[in-house]
Amino acid sequence: EIGREAAAEFDAEHHVDRTSAQARQLQAILDRVARAASPPEYPYSITIVKEDVQNAFALPGGPIYFYEGLLNTLNWDEDQIAWVIGHELTHIRQQHAIRRIERAVGAQVLIEVFLGGQSTAGQIAGVVGSLALQNYGRDNELMADRLGIRWAAGAGYDPTAVLPVLEAFKRIQGSDPSDFE
Repeated sequence: EIGREAAAEFDAEHHVDRTSAQARQLQAILDRVARAASPPEYPYSITIVKEDVQNAFALPGGPIYFYEGLLNTLNWDEDQIAWVIGHELTHIRQQHAIRRIERAVGAQVLIEVFLGGQSTAGQIAGVVGSLALQNYGRDNELMADRLGIRWAAGAGYDPTAVLPVLEAFKRIQGSDPSDFE
């Protein structure tokens, strides 16, 4: 519910695409990688953000956003895209965002949301959206890198595609690519 609320808020503020041929291509890659990460567990979806930004991120519960700028940087290479998707799937499956939300707003608020108390998912959706654009931390990122490779390879994509992606991230950031979302 928190992820859905945050996704609705993000969608209202950005130009997003879920219906073009390119969006359907991304969804097919996501579906294939998610099957390799079995069981899928979440209703994964992917959305293209029509902005020249070099990023991708995931929200709790399954929504993944891939900026058009990053897709262009990766030259729409399916093997490279599959690794980034695997990386974001790891953040969802390992509940990295939920742990960050707990630290930011407290476990009590989350309990109230799920038990139908005074707080609502909408009240913390803004917090979720802003947290999604921040780094998860080195341990979470390294785990996402490692499992992203495993799941992309399990789906039949080239695991060495991670190398040009990390090089691109390094160029974009000018620092350690493992700090990238």
